[in-house]
Amino acid sequence: MDKRDFDEIVNMFNTVKDSQGNNLNMHYLLISVNDNVFLHRFNDRKTYSDIRSISKTVLTLVTGIVRDLSAKGHYPHFDENTYIYPIIKNVIHLNNEKNLPYLKKVKVKHLLTHTVGYDKVLLMRDDIAEMDPFTYLDYVVNEPIVYEPGEHYLYSNAGFYLLSVVLQEFLKEDLLAFTDRHLFKKLNIENYKWEKYGNYLAGATRLWLLPEDLLKIGKVLMDCGLYNGKRIIQKDWIEKILVPTARTEDVDTPNAVFRRYAYAHGLWLAKENIFFGHGTDGQILAIIPEKKSIIITLAEQKDIAPIERIVDFIIREKI
Repeated sequence: MDKRDFDEIVNMFNTVKDSQGNNLNMHYLLISVNDNVFLHRFNDRKTYSDIRSISKTVLTLVTGIVRDLSAKGHYPHFDENTYIYPIIKNVIHLNNEKNLPYLKKVKVKHLLTHTVGYDKVLLMRDDIAEMDPFTYLDYVVNEPIVYEPGEHYLYSNAGFYLLSVVLQEFLKEDLLAFTDRHLFKKLNIENYKWEKYGNYLAGATRLWLLPEDLLKIGKVLMDCGLYNGKRIIQKDWIEKILVPTARTEDVDTPNAVFRRYAYAHGLWLAKENIFFGHGTDGQILAIIPEKKSIIITLAEQKDIAPIERIVDFIIREKI
C-alpha cells in the first residue's frame, strides 16, 4: 500500500452513503502494513473515541496478564477455568436463588465467550438506560440463567462486566489502576478513559482510545503477546483466545472475507486467518497476520454495513 492507495480508500469513506442516504460519520481510519502506518483524521478529529465492544478485546488481554502473574506466584491461582462465584459472592445480592447452582458452575472462560447461560441480551444501551449503574451487578446476577454454563452462546455485555467485577475482586485493587500499570504504561498509552458502572469498569464497553494507541493493542495481538520485542502477555494466552467457541451465523456475511464467522474469546474470527475486535457504530480492530496488517476504523455510525464493505475491499485489494 502507498499513499495513493490510502487516499483512494479515504475518498471511499468520504463519498459512500449509508442506507439513509447520509454521509458516514467517521472519526478515524488507520491502516498499518509491514509497520508502515497511514492515518486519516476525519474532520481533523484529535480526541479519543469510544471503542465500544473492542473494550472486550482489551479486557481479554488484561485477563491474560492476571493469569500470567498468577502463574508466577504474584497472586493465588487464576486462569480461564477459575470459578467466579467464590470471588464475587460477598459483593452481590442474590435474590434469585434458582441462579445459584448455575453461578457456582460459571468459570472465567464462560465470561470470555458469552456462554454464561442467559437467554436474554443484557447490559446493552436500551435495557440499562433508566437504571442506576450501582445496581447493574445485582441486575446481572439475578437475571435468569437458563442454560448450563458453556452450552449456549448469546452475545451481550453481561459476561464482560462480570469479568471486570471478578478481576477487581480477585486482585483486591482498582482494575483500572492494575490495567494502567500492567498494560497501558507498557504500551505508552496515556490518553484514555474507561468508564465505570458503579464500582467496576464497564468492561464490555466505554473505553476511549486514540487510533494510534488502539494500534498498539493490535500489535500485541498480531505479534503473539509481544510489543516492540518486549513480552506483554504469554504467547499461549493469545493462541488460546483465538480458539473458536461459537459459530455466529446470525451476523455472518458469507460472501465477504471480512466476516463474523465465529466468536472466540473477546474476539471475532473470519473464516480466513483474520481476527478482530468489533464494536457498535463502526469500531473495528482487524488483524491480518499473513499480510502483517492491521486496519482500524473508529466512527459514530449506526449503519455499519458500508464500513464493513470497505474494510473487506481493503483486505481483498489493497494490502
